[in-house]
Amino acid sequence: MFILALVKRVPSLLKDLVLAPSFRTAALLVLPYAGLLVGMDIATRYGELTNALLPRPFLLSQDQSLGEYLEYSLMSAMAVMLFLMWRRDRSSIYLVNALLFFVLTLDNAFELHEKFGFWIAPLLPHNLPIAAHHIGEPLMFAIIGIVWATGLALSLRASRVDPVLNSLVLVGCIAATAFFGIFVDAVVSYGPHSGAMIETEAFIEDGGEFAMIILAFLLTVSMFDTAWRGWKSEIREAVMGKAALG
Repeated sequence: MFILALVKRVPSLLKDLVLAPSFRTAALLVLPYAGLLVGMDIATRYGELTNALLPRPFLLSQDQSLGEYLEYSLMSAMAVMLFLMWRRDRSSIYLVNALLFFVLTLDNAFELHEKFGFWIAPLLPHNLPIAAHHIGEPLMFAIIGIVWATGLALSLRASRVDPVLNSLVLVGCIAATAFFGIFVDAVVSYGPHSGAMIETEAFIEDGGEFAMIILAFLLTVSMFDTAWRGWKSEIREAVMGKAALG
């Protein structure tokens, strides 16, 4: 019942976060560059179909590409902001989320889930219409998800309402990112596809994941800015209180 009551408050919090000045400022800084990357990705995919090949780093899904470097930056920034919120607030649920984004940044940068998929492939069934390593990749994410969810559950009692609400917003973003990164990826890998279908499905996968990472970053900036303003107000009140007593 407690969680259901909090979930009902999420839309109101989400509205406040989106309308916050810090959300708009961060969006103005990130979205133009992100839009350029999406445009280059579309152009590159069109080039793949028409043999007018463009540099592979223009693709959002390409390892060490321009889009991936932006994702590394955004996710590591989220990890830092959530870590600082934990340091100030001491709500362990912030630390759990900070560690998740840190691990996801490492995974994204060093292709850990791809390597894990190939490593565990010999132990998985090989008579399925999807390659064994494509089963191994979501298996690693499932392990990370179980550890993360366990950490969230253990942190609930030790966290105040505001950090829990913020975490529910992030849970929604992470779930949407996982949908594109795992489910849509499986659809792309399953069965035969025409060249146009592969490029379209791959763009939906990569573009959806890219968009959700950006949204999670913008919302985290808004959360951090709100918390930062609260900390400054507390410090100001404490200083004024000491001055009055002096």
